[in-house]
Amino acid sequence: MQRSSVKEARESLLGAITDVKGRGKSGMSPEQLSKLEAAVESLEADRGVSDPTKSPLLEGRWRLLFTTRPGSASPIQKTFVGVDAFTVYQDVLLSSAEKVRVNNIVDFGAKVGTLKVEAEASTDSNTRPGFVPRQKPGLAVFGKSSNTPPVHPNMRVDFQFDKAAFAFSALPFKIPYPVPFKLLGDETKGWIDVTYLSQDGKLRLTRGNKGTLFVLLKDPSPKQQLLELVSSSNRSKDDEIQRLMETLQTQSPERRPAASAKTQGKWRLLWSKQAGNANYLQKVLSNQTSNFQIIEEEEGQVRVEIIVQLGPLLAIKAGGTCAPEGASRTMVSLNDIRAELGPLRIPLPKGNSSSNSQPAYVDWLYLDDDLRITRGSKGSMFIHTKS
Repeated sequence: MQRSSVKEARESLLGAITDVKGRGKSGMSPEQLSKLEAAVESLEADRGVSDPTKSPLLEGRWRLLFTTRPGSASPIQKTFVGVDAFTVYQDVLLSSAEKVRVNNIVDFGAKVGTLKVEAEASTDSNTRPGFVPRQKPGLAVFGKSSNTPPVHPNMRVDFQFDKAAFAFSALPFKIPYPVPFKLLGDETKGWIDVTYLSQDGKLRLTRGNKGTLFVLLKDPSPKQQLLELVSSSNRSKDDEIQRLMETLQTQSPERRPAASAKTQGKWRLLWSKQAGNANYLQKVLSNQTSNFQIIEEEEGQVRVEIIVQLGPLLAIKAGGTCAPEGASRTMVSLNDIRAELGPLRIPLPKGNSSSNSQPAYVDWLYLDDDLRITRGSKGSMFIHTKS
């Protein structure tokens, strides 16, 4: 299918479901249904990405926009999916050999919490050892299952639900969802066929083993949203940036970041919010486009150097040492602050005596392979990416 035709089909599909209530639960007019069916037929004929379960575009969080309501739909689908007040997601994690999963999440809102239903998954290219796909139609009370084989290779994800729990915002612990997965056997198994995955990885059509059609949009991760916001240089978005930083802080993959080798390398400053008591030089230089920090181990010590390049020949540099103190704090001692103009090195004052009397440190709030969020000892916030 030509690219223009695919674009038209996508727009037609999204237009058809725009005003549909309950993600399809309330039904559609004949005109909407006809428009939807024609668009779905066109997109499924095109397929988009030819081997979707092998593509990294399938990975990530998907938000459910619309679903059909066959009589075979599961009780969970019938109970939660049709409520517009809830947001329904599907997290697809297929690339890891150790943790291949498809998880469904119902978000009841920040004040209430979530329900997460988790499943182990298996695909043609990442087969789970010993996994036996579902074969039987099952009991009507749970929804009848189809045993139709996939039309194409690398489009089916077989799964088996193994746990589920409510995470209520007001409680420090999770409450198990009352389904005895181990006793239900084959009823916990199912599959989804990815019948269309857009070339940009933003739109997906999926058909389930109980006849349901799902229309999903890729939901950008908090990290992606944060990077997009800070790259825009729009200071009016600082409150949203702050919210995303707080979200990421709860998702940091490093539990002891101060001692992690990932702290080392060359980091570029993307964004900062300076505390009121930050020194004048830091405030002036913090948002320069060429602002870097280099952390590396040298002769048994971890060295840190801050470089602010103001022009081809002019730079402000500060060097010193740093060392972890606890799980997430690094103590920093800068003893060489200077301006460099070509070959000239001009020492700069470190600050007033009261500032020098206070130990400087950095708290690591989030750290992964290429992004870090930190807070300085005076309360300034920083976002860096690894160069």
